[in-house]
Amino acid sequence: MTLDVVALTQAMVRIPSLSGKEGEMAALMAATMREAGFSSVTTDGNGSVLGLIGPADADVALLFDGHMDVVPVAGDWRFDPFGAEIRDGRLYGRGSTDMKGGIAAAICGVAEAARDGLKRRVAVSASVLEEVIEGHALASVLDICTPQAVVICEPSKLQIKAGQKGRVELLLTFHGKPAHAATPHIGVNPLHAAGRALNALESLSLPHDEVLGQALLVPTDIVSHPYPSISMIPISTTIRFDRRTVSGERLEDVLAQIRAHLAAHGLSDFTLQVSEDQVATYTGQHATPPRWLPGWRCDAEAGLLQAARAAVSASGRDPVVGSWAFCTNGSESAGRRGIPTIGLGPGNEEDAHTIDESIALEQLEGARDIYRNLVRAVCG
Repeated sequence: MTLDVVALTQAMVRIPSLSGKEGEMAALMAATMREAGFSSVTTDGNGSVLGLIGPADADVALLFDGHMDVVPVAGDWRFDPFGAEIRDGRLYGRGSTDMKGGIAAAICGVAEAARDGLKRRVAVSASVLEEVIEGHALASVLDICTPQAVVICEPSKLQIKAGQKGRVELLLTFHGKPAHAATPHIGVNPLHAAGRALNALESLSLPHDEVLGQALLVPTDIVSHPYPSISMIPISTTIRFDRRTVSGERLEDVLAQIRAHLAAHGLSDFTLQVSEDQVATYTGQHATPPRWLPGWRCDAEAGLLQAARAAVSASGRDPVVGSWAFCTNGSESAGRRGIPTIGLGPGNEEDAHTIDESIALEQLEGARDIYRNLVRAVCG
């Protein structure tokens, strides 16, 4: 069966698939993979769909991953967010760029390559919950399918992303002694320590990576308990930090550095911990994964990277190699498991999560062609 990448993307965009509500989309993905000739199509406990194609006794050379879930619709749209309208060479709708177009291109490109015959197996993963917590759902997929290499199909303008920053969400809590605000000297106000901590952490020395750039520590929220704390010295104050990591950083080192820096500035009576997500899948699974997503890089001489360059060139484009500033499921495949991974997908990162999100049709067709070329080179 020959699939049309634009029509498939339209069909996907027309299905609202918010995180935890991807069931209808998963059914479409499973049916499409079977129609396209995938020999094995399974849905795991989380609800992610995994399709395999190629000789059953061969290794899995490549896995293409994309997430089915989308963020909610907000703001005033000119186009129906789930209408998949095409105008002036662009397809409009929530998830068109982030990232239903990438999944559609992967299924179509892999299926086209398979018609020429494959010597090794190829997998396509349509995963869940990525917009909630990156890597959590892909971990379950990789537990049952161990590929030699992974392509993350997030939007990249069809450029090759050879790495990404990671992130860890930290909760720094200072403990005080409650008292009436009219007699603050009786208590211990944790807000004072929190303010000193914010000032102290501005001088924290963070690593720099020649590819991924500067690691970051960004305070994003501060709240006292109880909240609001009216006429009362709070019992505790928590600062939330977004720590962007570079390749090779370990969680234990990130935590130890902050603790030591605060202690060196005379701060004590605090706790530092990684925040956890409460996730629920459409299949009824529940979990509390930590918000720790490692950064990663693909070696410049890796065979996957060289094959991707050639695949892009064969499609008539100049191969441009860079990195992502944001987090993806690659934190699991490369960051935790060390599987050679690249990012390469249709659409502009800047269009993700926006009002009137859209994707150029030529990006969809280009991704399909690049994926087809890559599979032929690696598995043909």
